[in-house]
Amino acid sequence: MRIFGLRLTGLITLSLMMVAPSARAQQGGMGLDLSDTSQSDSNENQETPAAGEEQSGGIGLDLSGETVNSELLPHVVLLGLDTPERAGAAVAVRWLKGLYLSARSNDQWVLSSPLKEVREKLGDNYAAALRCAEASCLAEPAETLEADLLVTARLALEDEGWTFRLWTYDRDHNKVEMDVVTGRSPKDVKFQKAGADLLAQRLKGLARQRAMLSVKVNVPQAVVRLGEKTLGVGSIERRVPPGEAELIVEADEFTPYKKTVTLKPGEKSSVEAYLESSGPAPDSPTELVAEATKKQEKPSAPTVFSRPALYTAVVGVLAMGAGVMVGMQAKKVANRAPDADGNGIADITRKERIDAQNQANLATALTAGGAAVAGGSVLWLVLMPTRSEAPKSVAPVVAPGGASSATPSTALHLILGGSF
Repeated sequence: MRIFGLRLTGLITLSLMMVAPSARAQQGGMGLDLSDTSQSDSNENQETPAAGEEQSGGIGLDLSGETVNSELLPHVVLLGLDTPERAGAAVAVRWLKGLYLSARSNDQWVLSSPLKEVREKLGDNYAAALRCAEASCLAEPAETLEADLLVTARLALEDEGWTFRLWTYDRDHNKVEMDVVTGRSPKDVKFQKAGADLLAQRLKGLARQRAMLSVKVNVPQAVVRLGEKTLGVGSIERRVPPGEAELIVEADEFTPYKKTVTLKPGEKSSVEAYLESSGPAPDSPTELVAEATKKQEKPSAPTVFSRPALYTAVVGVLAMGAGVMVGMQAKKVANRAPDADGNGIADITRKERIDAQNQANLATALTAGGAAVAGGSVLWLVLMPTRSEAPKSVAPVVAPGGASSATPSTALHLILGGSF
């Protein structure tokens, strides 16, 4: 009988051990929807995820909550819990469950991404982001996850004992807030609750409703910036932090549009930015054409090589040279004209004498004419160095009644000079 009683007691104990996990799961364990505790009977046949799935983010809790106008609520993302010691890792799922419940979506913020999705989006950078405690290494993950408040936590055994550290990155101010709580053991329920309450208090202090900014631009390629952050190109509509900021819309060849806007939490602001072209008007000439037109209107100063008098002076000098050469030839003939041998007969013939006289006359004409032309040309170059301007036209006089008539007085214009 004793043996039978012991066996019966062992079977009952084993049965209770097998039933206990199922009962605990129905009371809010991992992998169940805890948003309505009255549905425990309908969840009896629900499968519980594996431990690996639980640790990777598939905790299975319905943390969406009920929110009204959640479009402008800040987005909260929980990166996870870093547990260097084995004792902390053993209760990591329980700690994560408490943290997720405390960060559950409400009328102040929205818990936007589950842990599994966070791991997928960050990829190889997830481990570094989880252990980061500075704004410099949390800014990029927050941008990737579109998180307004990014939270990472660490449960470790330090000099003071078991310590839970919480880092919350505020993307609006590019600042990290750190909170610390200590406890006797990571299995301590009060310690776990203190960590969850710490997260809830920090989120309540930092959560701010967003503002909606709508910008309409007349230039599709215009870049829209709010402060130092680029919102997009062309007409845009974005969720932005509330407060006062400078809106800048700019594009190449257009005058930038700048305006200080005050964005109120939970409200939508609309701005119409009209950019004016900073280049020339469509009907007016460009700067290059205008400059060329001015050059054409303004006469250029004539150079000495463009003056005809220079070339006539050269011709005159050449004529003088030719006259000298011809005169020298006539002089040679004249030197042979006397009777050198005294026989009473001239040493040159009559024909040579006549040719010499003609050459002498030609030399005189060339020399005198060339000298006159060269001297006159040089004198003209010296006295008339520039081209004289053309006379300005006289505007007609408009008679009463709109008819135009000539100037009543008669003027005689005598123009001296020229461009020779």
